Amino acid sequence: MNHAFVGIDVAKDDFVTAQRSKDPLLTSHSNTRKGIIKFIGKLPSNAWCIMEATGVYSVRLAMALHEKDFRVSVINPLQIKRFAQTKLKRAKTDRVDAVLIAEYGEKMQPDLFKPSPAFIHQLQQKRTLLKQLFKTRTAFSNQLHALQHLPDPDNETIKSCMKIVSNINTQICKVELQMEQLAIEHCEQLFKQLKTIPGISTKAALELIIVSGMFRNFKSHKQFSAFIGICPSINESGKTIRGYRGISRIGSSHTRAILYMCTLNAFRYNKQCKILYDRLTAAGKPSKVALMAVANKLIRQVFGMVSSGSQYNPDYEVNFV
Repeated sequence: MNHAFVGIDVAKDDFVTAQRSKDPLLTSHSNTRKGIIKFIGKLPSNAWCIMEATGVYSVRLAMALHEKDFRVSVINPLQIKRFAQTKLKRAKTDRVDAVLIAEYGEKMQPDLFKPSPAFIHQLQQKRTLLKQLFKTRTAFSNQLHALQHLPDPDNETIKSCMKIVSNINTQICKVELQMEQLAIEHCEQLFKQLKTIPGISTKAALELIIVSGMFRNFKSHKQFSAFIGICPSINESGKTIRGYRGISRIGSSHTRAILYMCTLNAFRYNKQCKILYDRLTAAGKPSKVALMAVANKLIRQVFGMVSSGSQYNPDYEVNFV
């Protein structure tokens, strides 16, 4: 079947589309429910829509296209940026980007968009709120600490700051409980299964479920490790360039931070991770290198258990690293 590739450059208020052809057909629509319905009504039946992942601004459009049984792909903006660089593009406008996205879709034919269950979207929103609450609490706690060290602190100001911090703590507990209840309600077996792995906390189990889309968005542990940026990254060329060696750090730093805290427990209490950590450090590897190996080992354990549906077994393939 021949597809009509349609590139979509999505912004907050509108989106520009370009259908792949010798003379691209450019159109603009408002990024509202009405504008989306109007756009879908004009699409050919063989349309394959490609758009960049732009957070909340692209989700509604992608979902609407998927519900109408159109082929739709949501890709990483970095892929389009690198594709533009290979073509030595100098101009960057919404129209230029839409044409470029359509061309990328035709040449690369990326994976199709797979919407997550509704409760995953709920968890994502609560996760965003939780991150903002932590950030706000830190800001007010720091301010409170500074005020208390002034020579003549204002008691009313300090009381207000303390009250705000207390209210934020209450909200954090409330949101964390709501997230846990959602996980128990919709994927209780998976949630409890993840928590049987030594090193995987309740917070980490929720993070893995959210980021992986209940492990439906990734085919292997290697894909997931690459997505969150804990895979090795080497920058070498010839005899003179010896650049950065370490993890790629592509992906969410929030997820990496949670996983790093998991490794601090895993290399002590997870039998297989401890064997790996001790072997690497005995071979002279730095502690941080060994911990990143443990992080990858944890992800491998998670995907192995999810694919097999089994519980954690500390004696399973203890020599396999």
